[in-house]
Amino acid sequence: MEQRLAMFSTLTQAAQPFTLGALAGVALLGFSTPAQAQTATFTDVGDNYWARPFIENLAAQGIIAGFPDGTFKPDQAVTRAQFAAIVRNAFDQPLNRSSPRFSDVPANYWGANAIANAYGQGFMSGYPGNVFQPEQQIPRVQALVALANGLTFSPNGSVNEVLGVFRDANQIPDYGRSPVAAATERRMVVNYPNVDSLRPVATATRADIAAFVYQAMVAQGRMPAIQAGMSANNYIVGNGTSNPGTPVVVSGVVPRGTRLAVRYPGNNDIDIVVAPGQTVATSFQTTQPVLNAQGQTLIPAGSTVQGQIVPVNIVGAQVTAAKFVADSIMVNNRNYALSAESSAVAATNNVSNNDLQGAVITSAAQSILTSITGNNTLGSIVGSILTGTSGTTTSNNTVVVIRPSALDITTQADLRVNN
Repeated sequence: MEQRLAMFSTLTQAAQPFTLGALAGVALLGFSTPAQAQTATFTDVGDNYWARPFIENLAAQGIIAGFPDGTFKPDQAVTRAQFAAIVRNAFDQPLNRSSPRFSDVPANYWGANAIANAYGQGFMSGYPGNVFQPEQQIPRVQALVALANGLTFSPNGSVNEVLGVFRDANQIPDYGRSPVAAATERRMVVNYPNVDSLRPVATATRADIAAFVYQAMVAQGRMPAIQAGMSANNYIVGNGTSNPGTPVVVSGVVPRGTRLAVRYPGNNDIDIVVAPGQTVATSFQTTQPVLNAQGQTLIPAGSTVQGQIVPVNIVGAQVTAAKFVADSIMVNNRNYALSAESSAVAATNNVSNNDLQGAVITSAAQSILTSITGNNTLGSIVGSILTGTSGTTTSNNTVVVIRPSALDITTQADLRVNN
């Protein structure tokens, strides 16, 4: 009883002792109800524990709780009844169907109401023979399917393509493929220790469930995304180098001062070299999504930023420079006017052949580089030649070397996107 109830119970009176007798009769708290939760820190969830932010944030809201000895037991398995209780505590979806009287869930069973609620909201169902199997340990795939179904999430992209991010995708049962794809697109899937290993049939632990539920609430816009820099982000599918398919993109405002991380299209990290005084039209691709305060995507990675590299006149200084000025961005096949620019990049004559490997340069810059480097065969080193204006070149012995990934392109005005 203690292990079943500790997952979801909170005290309704601050002075009430945390005992089995007290826990047996307390009501579950919905997310919208201010919770008098127990401490959000646990002795067995250290600073470096992978699921710590998920666990502590949910505990702070009274959605989950630990044990009377101050532990959380994050690696302990979760039963179907316990999961139903957590769902009831975390979500407030409408009841769309009546729950049957499962033969293995008597009216006085501790989780009977939670099970009926989880069924009525569409999170969970029973098994053939009118049984629920409340004490069965819930597999990870079943928990993800329950969350996706209960929140009515459907995949936007190709299911096979989305699930291709998992090296064990062939272990996902047929009934779970579409819901798991939908959960993956919404960054609800958290895989520790290997982000590309779903382990669908493995039993879900208390830490797993905390991570799934927290990310589901992020997808709803009811919890903030895990703070950047926390190690937990490394295990959220879609936060790193993995590609879970087409992200769910929402409408909203990208505020002034937002930085856009970019790269040259089709390349990871190459330089663009122009002669001082030249204006060069070019485009970049975003490498990181732009998210709103709820962690939802406003601008997905891979969006095209169009603009120009333009000369910069630094008043009172004998320095030539250039910057990138954006004028438009393509988001979900829609083009938006964009006011954004980078800081100035000063010209230099300290350029080596190694710096030019694969670079794209203007013909004017190539001529200057030949004299700087003493290399008359630059064509065998650089990647391609850009078309630049034939404007006045302000220097015969320097070039402007721009590495797109190092640019601090920042929006100069609010941008509203309608997705």
